[in-house]
Amino acid sequence: MKVSFFLPALAGHAFQQTALIGMLPVLSQELGLSQPQIGWAVAAGMATAALALPFLGRLGGQVVLFGGLIGLLSANIALIALVGAPGGIMAPSLALTSLIAIRSVQGLSAAGLLMLAQQASVRPTGTARILGKVQSMGGIGRILGALLLGPLAAISPLLPLFPAAIGTIISLALVRRAGLPSLRTSFRPPRLLAFRATILTQMAVGASQIGLAPLLSARLADGAIGATALAGICLASANLGLLLALRLIAPRARRSHARYGALCLALAAGAVPFADSLIVFASLSLLIGGSTALLFTLSLSDLMTREDYAQLQVTGWNGAIQIASLAAGVAFGAAFVAVSPAAPFALAALSGVALAVSPSKS
Repeated sequence: MKVSFFLPALAGHAFQQTALIGMLPVLSQELGLSQPQIGWAVAAGMATAALALPFLGRLGGQVVLFGGLIGLLSANIALIALVGAPGGIMAPSLALTSLIAIRSVQGLSAAGLLMLAQQASVRPTGTARILGKVQSMGGIGRILGALLLGPLAAISPLLPLFPAAIGTIISLALVRRAGLPSLRTSFRPPRLLAFRATILTQMAVGASQIGLAPLLSARLADGAIGATALAGICLASANLGLLLALRLIAPRARRSHARYGALCLALAAGAVPFADSLIVFASLSLLIGGSTALLFTLSLSDLMTREDYAQLQVTGWNGAIQIASLAAGVAFGAAFVAVSPAAPFALAALSGVALAVSPSKS
């Protein structure tokens, strides 16, 4: 199955994810909901995907493919209709319920498509190269979302929501050329220890993301708005690092090179609390984004091609653990911020150290 077919849908979904996070104040005003309520609805999509992913393989590749595309398109259209509805036409409780339902369908559909794309990456040789392309699809969407969110939202709050629907329509139009998809139907996972790179890299990502704005506010910015703007630049830099690492380094790297990525993560995260300018923050963010993406991809490529895991559900469990670990990183990072704005980066640095000293095989 050709993995390039997934690019429009997955990049469009990542674009919308970035837009929803950046548009919290606007969506709050449009829907008559508080920002925490919208945050819960956004998180609902992640929770649904995490709970359901390990079981999707039992449905079969074609069901997940067409169900994912149709579900994603339907949810995107429903979200545009919800946000575009005239103010006051819907009770806040109904708006919240509708948003949670939409986000749950989006999260499950997008996660199923990503799982298919990851499984389609498996080849006798070159799995890491193709998997790197798949993992970079979301990075492309997030970079474009960070760059275009402001200009599009200034025209209309609906415009940042359209790329996801357009991307899904393009993927639907290309579906006949994609080939027949397949998924491992087994529910059994590998040992939890096999996912240590997924757990530690995603905890590092979550902690770093939640710690950026508070640290920038303490060091460089005057006020929340200034810190948010600077954090957006650093997040875009992190996604650029992800894209560069997956496109340029992952195809040439071997599993044994993962230690270098882990050391890079440890050193970059450990240096962030000492940064004193935006360019240093952005450069370190690029290194953190690139190193975590490389570690994640090399680990998943290894798991998906190991003979002793051939009959196990690798991608589904990896996706579920990825989401849960990202949420854990955000939660721990938020707790550490109360101690010091620099503390979340200590968690990220320790994750890098743990990966650098851990054995290369599970």
